[in-house]
Amino acid sequence: MTSLTTIKAFLKTVLPQSWLEERASRRWYQEQRDGVQTIAAAIQGLETRWGLRPPDSPHRPIFIFSAQWRSGSTLLQRLINSDRRVLIWGEPFHKSNLVQSLGNSLRSFTAQFPPEDYFIDSPNFRDSEDQFDRRWTANLYPELQTLITAHRGFYHSLYGQPALDRGFERWGIKEVRLSMDHAYYLKWLFPRAKFLFLYRNPYKAYQSCHTWRDLYLRWPDVPVPTPQVFGTLWREMVEDYQAGYQQVDGLLIKYEDFCAGSPGVDQLSDYLDLNLKAEAMDRKIGSQRQTTPLSPHQIKTLRKAVNPLAHQLGYTGL
Repeated sequence: MTSLTTIKAFLKTVLPQSWLEERASRRWYQEQRDGVQTIAAAIQGLETRWGLRPPDSPHRPIFIFSAQWRSGSTLLQRLINSDRRVLIWGEPFHKSNLVQSLGNSLRSFTAQFPPEDYFIDSPNFRDSEDQFDRRWTANLYPELQTLITAHRGFYHSLYGQPALDRGFERWGIKEVRLSMDHAYYLKWLFPRAKFLFLYRNPYKAYQSCHTWRDLYLRWPDVPVPTPQVFGTLWREMVEDYQAGYQQVDGLLIKYEDFCAGSPGVDQLSDYLDLNLKAEAMDRKIGSQRQTTPLSPHQIKTLRKAVNPLAHQLGYTGL
């Protein structure tokens, strides 16, 4: 039997060296991509390597995380907005992937990158700040703390200041595309932030939106075109919320229980330090479009994707 070593040696004799080098290069880049850490791991690394934490902040934003569409996030948003001191924005600029992109930008920070001598306050540059034309400056970075300050400042400038300018004391956003990794990131920037994690019966949620187009977990490269994709994402997001909501001092909310009064408006008011008005939940506002029933094939496909979690949560179908 021909050994693998013999085969590799033979291939080297018949394949162009450039092809072998390109193949090795592609494999190296794939391994690098597969090994990229989570946002949470990157944040831990920033704290470990540089002792870096954002300075304390008085801001107390409110973040609603929903496991995709038609799960009651807008109802929860309207309830919170019933306290006239707060403004919760609704999926602002969702195609821009702002939280995802800014959070993911931290994933590049490791124990090796960036090198210490890239920073302007490192010994490499500290004694020659007036002689940059005489130094090798191909990699010259501002202080790392300014990057973290800029991350926080971005959200305050985009969401906080416009709310304050309109007379609101607090602000927040509701989203249907964010993971616990993004919650860790936002909690790191805003330690006093409050988080609400919401999920609903996936069969009913999907039936309400399966005829829609333009559904993306991340535009434009992660569409949600099928019940299999929707169900898989639903399961992953809810599992994620279950495992991590307490780490950001959040509340995990089952939509059906919420509609039945658990958590109650008083409990949410206490958690958020607001004065919410229960009558906001009685108003029917929004789309009145007819829902199209799911086919047996869609239900079967969805069931395969959402279980066993859906069954454990009491969701067995429509």
